[in-house]
Amino acid sequence: MNALTTKSIARQRWLIILPVTFIMYTISFFDRANMGMALPHITRELALTPVQAGLLGAAFAWGYAITQIGGGIIALLVNPRRLIAISLMLFGGAALATGLARTLDELIICRILLGLAEGPLYATVALFLAQWFMKSERGRAFGIWNLAIPAGGFLAGPISGAILAHYDWRIMMIVEGLPAWIFCVIWLIAIPKNLESARWLSQQDRVTIRKNLAEEQATHQKTEKDPWWSVLTEPTVWLLTAGFALNGILMYGMTLWLPTIMHTYGKLSEVSIGFFSGLPFIASMLGIFYITRRSDKHGQERRLHAAIPTALTGVMMIAAALIPIQLYYLQIILFVAVGFTLKMINPLIFAWITEILPTRKAIPAVAIVSGVGNLIGQSAGPLLVGYVKSHSSDYVSSLLVLAVCAILGGVAIACAGGKERRQSRADATALPAGNAAHGGLRR
Repeated sequence: MNALTTKSIARQRWLIILPVTFIMYTISFFDRANMGMALPHITRELALTPVQAGLLGAAFAWGYAITQIGGGIIALLVNPRRLIAISLMLFGGAALATGLARTLDELIICRILLGLAEGPLYATVALFLAQWFMKSERGRAFGIWNLAIPAGGFLAGPISGAILAHYDWRIMMIVEGLPAWIFCVIWLIAIPKNLESARWLSQQDRVTIRKNLAEEQATHQKTEKDPWWSVLTEPTVWLLTAGFALNGILMYGMTLWLPTIMHTYGKLSEVSIGFFSGLPFIASMLGIFYITRRSDKHGQERRLHAAIPTALTGVMMIAAALIPIQLYYLQIILFVAVGFTLKMINPLIFAWITEILPTRKAIPAVAIVSGVGNLIGQSAGPLLVGYVKSHSSDYVSSLLVLAVCAILGGVAIACAGGKERRQSRADATALPAGNAAHGGLRR
């Protein structure tokens, strides 16, 4: 199905399903990213060491990984719309509770609970969108959804900075936790239960989408024989997990510690720090928009479109780390450049997984890659920065460690998909014979 045809099918999906999904995920990432703005104030109030601050930043990942991995299985059993609504209610409550915490232990517990509540979201949204968008348009759909990650990260900066300029970090956490509860109601009203219940979808479009999705699943071999856990034997899944985790070490280490690093400049106000620490997320939105469109235009090529930017992220972080603090404005520019390529990996590898595996294997695979990758990235990133900083006088060594991780992540992604590439070459070789005997084979 060509691009012109898919654009003419159910434009309301792009005007209803995607914007509502985008706002929902923006709120969820906002409630994770705002800890970076609160951390300098919490550190000062509770007299935390760099390692303790890193531990607090990593706590979210411990709960997140548990329910994210399990969420891929739950999403296959529970209506995704309902599961997302439950998650909104739970993580909104955990975010509010963070503002009531009084000790480091209480804060860590609240962050773990926040992670548990948000864990099922990624795999569930991947399944949700895969049920509404066809393969030829899924790269763009996943790209728009993943724009919510940098959008939430950017908004967390200036909004949190503005609140902190007048109130303390506890008020900030409480105020920023409320939107999840409010939007849960909007989500349930705006999102149909399934294709059949979407009143704005014509019968012809409904049949076309359903038929296209069924044909996509029919192209996967052994869909009736392979149990979902056979995905654990797929080398591509583990290479993508490694790449996602290594890139996540840089992403979450930078997200949590960037406001603290900017505090060391000694020249920026709270609002300015919030604004500048949010700029890399704006760059990430542009980067995701660019790379998903480019990937789709080049025959849905995902591997190199994810691998090369990931390695380049590490190279630019090395340059940023080596900038003298006196030239802090140049370092901020390089942090923004890092942001441009930082999250290009996200929509591409998860769209790729849904394209090379049948749904009942793809969704658990998304959960594994995202869950294990986030556990490693969100745990190791903040802790590595805090640990290395505790043994040095500045953040140069910490940033260099993050950079090396991203470069290795790019290498891991580049090595993924070997079986699929070999199968593609085999299909291309067999095509002439197949055309002669059967009138053509699917590539």
